Amino acid sequence: MNACLRFWIFISIPQVAYSFNENKSLEDGKAQEVSSKWIIPPPLQNLKKDYKVRLIYFVPSDCETKANYLRKCEVLMRVVSDFYMREMKAHGLRTSGLDFEFDELGRLKVHHVKARNPAVFYTGNPFDVARLLNTQQQEIWEATGFSRNRALLVFSEAGAVAEARPLPQVFSGLACVSAQVFRDEISGNSIESHIELLSGDSVSENNSSSLEAQTSNGVLIHELGHIFGMLHDTRDPRNVMMRGYDSLGKLFHPETVLLRPVRFSPAHARMAAATRFFSSSFDEKDNKPPSIIRFAPSDSLSLKSGTKSFEFSIKIKDSSGLSSFIVLQRGGGQIDALVGEVNLEGKKVFNESVRFKCPRPLLGDQPLIYIMNVIDVNGNLAQRAINSRVLP
Repeated sequence: MNACLRFWIFISIPQVAYSFNENKSLEDGKAQEVSSKWIIPPPLQNLKKDYKVRLIYFVPSDCETKANYLRKCEVLMRVVSDFYMREMKAHGLRTSGLDFEFDELGRLKVHHVKARNPAVFYTGNPFDVARLLNTQQQEIWEATGFSRNRALLVFSEAGAVAEARPLPQVFSGLACVSAQVFRDEISGNSIESHIELLSGDSVSENNSSSLEAQTSNGVLIHELGHIFGMLHDTRDPRNVMMRGYDSLGKLFHPETVLLRPVRFSPAHARMAAATRFFSSSFDEKDNKPPSIIRFAPSDSLSLKSGTKSFEFSIKIKDSSGLSSFIVLQRGGGQIDALVGEVNLEGKKVFNESVRFKCPRPLLGDQPLIYIMNVIDVNGNLAQRAINSRVLP
């Protein structure tokens, strides 16, 4: 995860912003049948927030623009927006929801960026994900303007990728996913047909198109989650920041929805709710992130093989108040395990030892990375990472 702010020289190139507002009258008589069978997400609304998601369709010079991408963007974002709102409510967090850019006629805006170069220029050969993010981000900013207060969700024709790069210093970031999500096998042209595709066989889980649709749509939620300060969380297979999104269709089936088969952990929901993309009460003038003064294992930077629980010494402060923090462990026999979380509830200083629990015992002679994300009550995010190694 790269949260470093880079400086760019902006060059003006042609760019077109397309808009779409789905016609609510459906062309066939199947709408009522589908709507009564599945749970249908509500239409998007312009919430008129200053902090929004900006949708980008990035098409290299040697790639074709997919038909109906405008319509499908609106459909996909209805699912994304609905999921975030459901999970905020499930965790008792107040928000008006996720907002998007709309045009002057009230239609969802999608920026179509026809890139200057062929796909290989952006992907590199062999494929280099850092190059892909860097080159696309640069050209998108040149085309649409610098994205302060805008989380970019990029549908890219350049290559198959699902990556995110938060830029918390400017309440921004870039989440990049493959534009293959616009294929007819993955997304529908109406919200009803899309939910039918997601949910059509979600209970038996034997339908390959349904599974691919669930995963592809869920990845949008997952990658945006990184922009909102979330880290991976393998503690519960239902977590969308793990692979819970593979069961996304169950959220729209009346028989399975109450089980919350796909979810955010409480810590991740708190993190997102504190960002300016969801919070409805923050001081716009406070742009200073929390200070991470100390973040290290209490005894030493070396942990022993077989360890499953250990203490970290943490000192953080913020003049306006701290909201929450999460800590991820990468390595040591784990794959991105969230091992620590604390709801700070507005405290201005937190200076304590916190016990972290690993899902599995640490493996000897394994590298370790610990990553902390901490957010304050005004949506400012700070991150710290330390490296260590498990003793034999």
